[in-house]
Amino acid sequence: MCELLGLNFNQPVRLSLSFRGFRHRGELNPHGWGIARFDGGACQVFKEPIKAPQSKLATFLRDYESFMSKTFIGHVRYATRGNHTLQNTHPFVRTFRSREIAFAHNGTLIMERTALKFRPVGETDSEYLLCALLTRLSEERIGFADFQNIETVLREFNQYGTMNLLFSEGEHLYCYRDRDGYNGLCTTERAAPFDRVSLLDEDWKVDLAEEKHPDQRGFVIATRPLTGEKWDDLPPGSLLVFKDGQCVYGA
Repeated sequence: MCELLGLNFNQPVRLSLSFRGFRHRGELNPHGWGIARFDGGACQVFKEPIKAPQSKLATFLRDYESFMSKTFIGHVRYATRGNHTLQNTHPFVRTFRSREIAFAHNGTLIMERTALKFRPVGETDSEYLLCALLTRLSEERIGFADFQNIETVLREFNQYGTMNLLFSEGEHLYCYRDRDGYNGLCTTERAAPFDRVSLLDEDWKVDLAEEKHPDQRGFVIATRPLTGEKWDDLPPGSLLVFKDGQCVYGA
């Protein structure tokens, strides 16, 4: 059962704390892991079709102090469609409207394969969903800031199965939770005054007041809580959109 990770902050942040806990979720999702980060409209992706806790690359990124961004998208994969290959490993990326779109999905969709403006490279229903989404945005001229229409399109796709997803064009982080609450999706907000935080998947504690600037704020999104902080579930069948560390659409 795949799991998702998202971060959106008002300033570039290190991934280390959230990814330190999240990579352990790869023990039960052994078929691949990936992380995307943004610098404006450009996206950098690292991914491998192996178990995250066994990856030297994942360990390097966890400890690399310069691996920073305002927006991250992460995924650990339990394969239901497609072989255990790099081309089937999330996040998937496409160039659209002069920006790179990173996308990660948790769930299983049974959709009729039709001709699309964007074509999958791999075999997964997840990558096909990305291509179908971008095709709809293109054909119906739906803008990145047209959150309500994006939510409507996602709800339509949700009729074909289970669907939690994260995607970003580098400015916003879009987070959609399955209409039936499949597998969960939740958020925690981080803002001053910062507390001491304990990971749930590793014996690790950190004083966020020593790690973050007082004016730094934002949200972490995950399939299941990663820390002992207060986490709030996204309402089923809803879209939340974050920009510069604030929720700009949704609950």
